[in-house]
Amino acid sequence: METTYPVRDKIEYIIAFINEFGQHFGLSDAQAYRYLKTYGAITNIDKHYGALHTQDFRGNVEDVATYCRRMGGQL
Repeated sequence: METTYPVRDKIEYIIAFINEFGQHFGLSDAQAYRYLKTYGAITNIDKHYGALHTQDFRGNVEDVATYCRRMGGQL
């Protein structure tokens, strides 16, 4: 059984994640968004929101960065 989460909660989490990712890698929010979007991370974050939002941002940033590298990213 799949749990549904309020869209607003997911959007707020994704926006906060983009900001945290950008700060971690020295990117603006726009640059971080483009990078994450290019390598499929936004879709992945949305898909796995149920687990991600319960974990630490720092660990998630590293995990998502690893995912992006597997998809061809360079950060």
